[in-house]
Amino acid sequence: MKNPSDMTDLDLIIIGGGPAGLTAGLYAARADMKVLLLDSKGTGGEILNTDLIEDYPGFESVTGADLAQKMADHAIKFGLKIETHKPVKGVRSEGDRKIVTLEDGTELSAYAVIVTVGGEPTKLGIVGEEEYHGRGVSYCAVCDGAFFKGADLAVIGGGDSAFQEGLFLTRFAKKLYVVHRRNEFRAQAILQDRLLGMEKVEPITPAEVKEIGGNGDVKWIDIDRDGKTERVKVEGVFVFIGFKPVGRYLFKEHIEHDKNGYLITDQYMRTSIPGVYAAGDTRAQLAKQITTAVGDATTAVLHAERYIEELKDLERAFPSEPRDVVAQTASKAELQVYAPGDIVLKEGEAADRFYMIIKGEAEATQRGPDGSQVVINRFGPGDYFGEVGLLNDAPRLATVRAKTSLEVMALDRDTFARLMKSSQATEDEVRRVAAGRTRAASPS
Repeated sequence: MKNPSDMTDLDLIIIGGGPAGLTAGLYAARADMKVLLLDSKGTGGEILNTDLIEDYPGFESVTGADLAQKMADHAIKFGLKIETHKPVKGVRSEGDRKIVTLEDGTELSAYAVIVTVGGEPTKLGIVGEEEYHGRGVSYCAVCDGAFFKGADLAVIGGGDSAFQEGLFLTRFAKKLYVVHRRNEFRAQAILQDRLLGMEKVEPITPAEVKEIGGNGDVKWIDIDRDGKTERVKVEGVFVFIGFKPVGRYLFKEHIEHDKNGYLITDQYMRTSIPGVYAAGDTRAQLAKQITTAVGDATTAVLHAERYIEELKDLERAFPSEPRDVVAQTASKAELQVYAPGDIVLKEGEAADRFYMIIKGEAEATQRGPDGSQVVINRFGPGDYFGEVGLLNDAPRLATVRAKTSLEVMALDRDTFARLMKSSQATEDEVRRVAAGRTRAASPS
C-alpha cells in the first residue's frame, strides 16, 4: 500500500472510513480515479460501536464489525488505497486544488474532497461525567459492555442508539435503567418492545441525570424526577443523547452549516466550497442511517467525478483562466443528461446556457433552404458549444442534438459572463471560436 507521501497529486481524497467513506471509495476506485481514503482510526466508523444491524438491505442480521470489514474488503478489491490512523488537521483551497494537511505535517493535493467524518457523542455536561469517563462512564456499549457483567447499569437517552445499545447491555447487566428526560421515547417501536419488555429493564421517565458519583469508580447517579432528587445505584452509565458533527472544523475557510454544526449540501452533496462534498452523518439530513450514508456517498462521488472532468476540460480549453475561477465555475455547473436524439438546444430559441461535454457526442444542425437539417458541427468530450448566442445576446443559430448518450455540464448566463470577464485571453479565444462558427452557420 502506498504511503500518503507517495500520493500527493490526487483526483479525490475521502476523509473518513465509515460506510459513507467506504462507499465513496468503492465507486471512485471502480471509476479508475486516483483516490485515497484517510481515517483517524481504523475503517468502519460508528457502526463498529453497534452490535447487531438489522435494517441494512440484504443482511437480516449482521454485526457492525462484520459489515464494516465486508465494506472495506469490497472497496480494496477494486483498488481503493486506504490509510488508517492518519488524522486530518485541516483542509484549505489553493487555486483549483484542495490541500489536505495531516496531523504529522504531510500535505496531500486533490481536485476534490468528500467529507465523511461523522462526529462525536454529545456529553451530558454534568458533575462527575468527565471525572468518571473510563471508570464507569461510557459512550460505547459494544466497546465497554463486557466489563460490567452482573452489574446494575443505566442507559441515558431515548432514541434508536440508546435502545440498540441498551439491548446489547442486557447481555451483561443484572439490572438496566433507561433514563430519558421526556415521557415518550423516540426509538422505533420494535426496539422499544424488545428492550422495555425485559424484566431486568426499568424505564425512568421523565427524568434528568444531575450528577454521577462514586468512590473512584461509578457507584450512583442522581436524577431529578417530578421535582425531587433520587439516587439510583449503578456501576455503569452509558450515554446516548446525541451526536456532534465535526466536519466543519476541518476547514480553514468558512463552510456553510446549520445551527447544530451539520454541513449544508445540495442534492448532489456539494457544500459551499467548490470541490468539497459531504456525505453521511456530517451533513444536515433527516435520518442518520447506514442506508442514507451510502446513498449520499454514491451521489457525491458520481458528481465529483463529473466535477473533476469538467475542471480538467475547462483548464485544457482555457489555459489562461485563473485556477480558482475555474474551480468556482466547475462547481456551479449543472449536470445534464440526454438520450440519443434528445435536443440540447434549439435553433431560434433564446440563449441561456453554455455547455461542455463530459461524456458522449453531439452534433449541431441548421435548417436548410428546403427545410432539411444540415449538419454543421460535431462535438465530443471536452468540446463546448452554446457560446455564440450568449456572446451576441442573440437567438441560437443551430440545433444541437445528442448523437449518443450524452452528459454535459451547463453554465448559466451569469456564470459564463464571470468566466469571460476573469481572463481576457479566455474571452478572446471564445470569441474567435464563436466567430468561426457564426461564419460556418451563415448561408453561403
